[in-house]
Amino acid sequence: MSLIELHNVSKVFRLRRGPGTLLAKGGVASWFRRRAVERVTALHDISFMVESGESLGIIGSNGSGKSTLLKILAGVTIPTSGHVVVRGRVASLLELGAGFHPLLTGRENIFLNARILGLRRDRVEQVFEQFVEFSGISEFIDHPVYTYSSGMYVRLGFAVAVYADPDVFLVDEVLSVGDEEFQRKCRVRIGELREQGKTIVFVSHDLGIVNSLCDRVILLSKGAVMARRTPQETIDFYLRQIGREKGIHTIGAGALEGIFTHGRLSLFHDQRETSAVPGFQMQIMSMGQSHESAAGDWEVIERGPARCVARGRLPRLPVTHHWDIRVENGRVVWNFAIECEQDLPLQLIQANLFLPAIYKFWIYGELSGTFPDILPGDLNWTILVSPDYVCRETSALPVEDSPLRPLVFTVKSERAYMGFRWANSEYITGARVLLAGARIPDTELPIRRGRHELMTLEIEPASPERVRAQVQSRMEARTLRCGPWSLQLERGYARLFHQDLEISAATHLYTSVEVGNLWNDSHSYNWGPVVRAGDRIEVSGESRRFPFRQHWQLEIQGQAVAFQVWLEALETVEVQEYHTSVGLRAEYDRWETDLESGDFSPFKPDDETWRHFNRNYAPGKYIKALSSSLPSVSLRSTLDATAFRMTATNAGCSQGARVLQAVHIPEGGLLSIRQGRRLIFSGLIEVGTL
Repeated sequence: MSLIELHNVSKVFRLRRGPGTLLAKGGVASWFRRRAVERVTALHDISFMVESGESLGIIGSNGSGKSTLLKILAGVTIPTSGHVVVRGRVASLLELGAGFHPLLTGRENIFLNARILGLRRDRVEQVFEQFVEFSGISEFIDHPVYTYSSGMYVRLGFAVAVYADPDVFLVDEVLSVGDEEFQRKCRVRIGELREQGKTIVFVSHDLGIVNSLCDRVILLSKGAVMARRTPQETIDFYLRQIGREKGIHTIGAGALEGIFTHGRLSLFHDQRETSAVPGFQMQIMSMGQSHESAAGDWEVIERGPARCVARGRLPRLPVTHHWDIRVENGRVVWNFAIECEQDLPLQLIQANLFLPAIYKFWIYGELSGTFPDILPGDLNWTILVSPDYVCRETSALPVEDSPLRPLVFTVKSERAYMGFRWANSEYITGARVLLAGARIPDTELPIRRGRHELMTLEIEPASPERVRAQVQSRMEARTLRCGPWSLQLERGYARLFHQDLEISAATHLYTSVEVGNLWNDSHSYNWGPVVRAGDRIEVSGESRRFPFRQHWQLEIQGQAVAFQVWLEALETVEVQEYHTSVGLRAEYDRWETDLESGDFSPFKPDDETWRHFNRNYAPGKYIKALSSSLPSVSLRSTLDATAFRMTATNAGCSQGARVLQAVHIPEGGLLSIRQGRRLIFSGLIEVGTL
């Protein structure tokens, strides 16, 4: 059922020209002269319907009629002609202070506004604390509202509107008044109303919010409806319209097209946008403040069919961006430089490349993974890879059967610290974000006056087959195959497979060193590139917490993989204990060593304690895990000079893994490793047959 219906609605305002008081220019004589009357059409012949549970966005430039349309829907003003029907309880947030009596307190205004919205007093009393808690102004709730700031007005008005359980919720651009934290709360609450099936009509210049919240978008231009298609199509059309007015530049070659508009780049392939609505932008942090390129005063200084050169000066920072964007050989090549008018303490310089959430998988150097879902409670960005791992080539892949192409990104820079990171945005933006750049090292601060070349980004839409082949090639370089089973090296651990079935779990094959009563797992090290030579893989990783590195060597020996671990102390390190361990699937239910055997017990719910099952902790040579449905796995020590206690362990319930450990506890409780390199483990990993 339609909750909102507009049929041929127009609104005309009468404007009088000339002095309006006896004190105005011209005096009394002008009062008797007839003042000219001018008619201004704010809305012209508007017709549309909004179904129950639908979210409708209204966008357009200033003066296009958006607020007038919302006021007609709210009943604040009536149309000059046409017919309007709005069914159900309507809550509106149109302008600052609307519906408030300035002499009444915040408490009294809550009851007054709620009553106007149709809520009974007893119902208001039940949810009063929710109003106050959401608004965040409890200490001022009994003060007259004329003492409130603009932000407090918005907080109070929004709290009443959203907790009045409306059937129809009308929201104007007033949300931009609140601080960032409150804006996030408002956006999340609007998202919750949408999920509850409420009908929402939303006016905003923030196209990211409109695209995220709205099922349909109407574009108004000079009081007329210009587009009523999908949100993305309407927003694209709007961007092109304002671009013609303000001076954007479109570049393209073949199937690839880029649209530059005032410090933002949108990317299209085969006429489909591969960037999210916020596009690709630059961000600079200085003295705790963020300065976005889209806020700058931009000028396109060189135009060509496949090239755009633009510069933009930031309004609150004496920095000018210089961008050189071109399309060549099926890719976008984007060069960044900045020009500082004085020495500046710039802490961070990065490009934020927003991609639609349909991109589901990422490849990051030698790593790969799946983007987590973005949930309503996600109020902040979530970094998905370690910032200590500087990678200069990465890819994003959409879900299968998507019309969008995978994207391959490369960054080139003479600054060694410039690289990529992947993130999820907050819920409202709902985008994957590739961060290209870095925090500036203290040794390079301040950034000196003058022009600085930063980096060049290359963005290439690629075929799924090509990207999959690249992934397979990288995986093969990190994989050792021993007949039916294989070992695949990741960053700080290795996974075990039998044919296509993974038999390792949780921690997988890894090492850990205890120093100063703190365990330092190999998963957390900063690992370098893998070196492959035939059947041997070598890799090194540096602890972020303690002054040492580990060097791993893995090599095929018959049907086993030989695993050697060296610890290189950068200065003297006092080691209390260390171990090499293999985490396995929960189906492994038995274990044995060269001294004893036993069963793994079931995992206890909510028990995160690691539990050992050995009774005899004398030094041994091997430990094996067995299962009726999986091949056996054994860990064997071949380092005769070092005694290892082979232990069987359950990891915590949430990890759900059986763990085989070769543990070394130094005599006297402490092993002092002086500066240099020392072999701390040498052994074999073997996988049996089913």
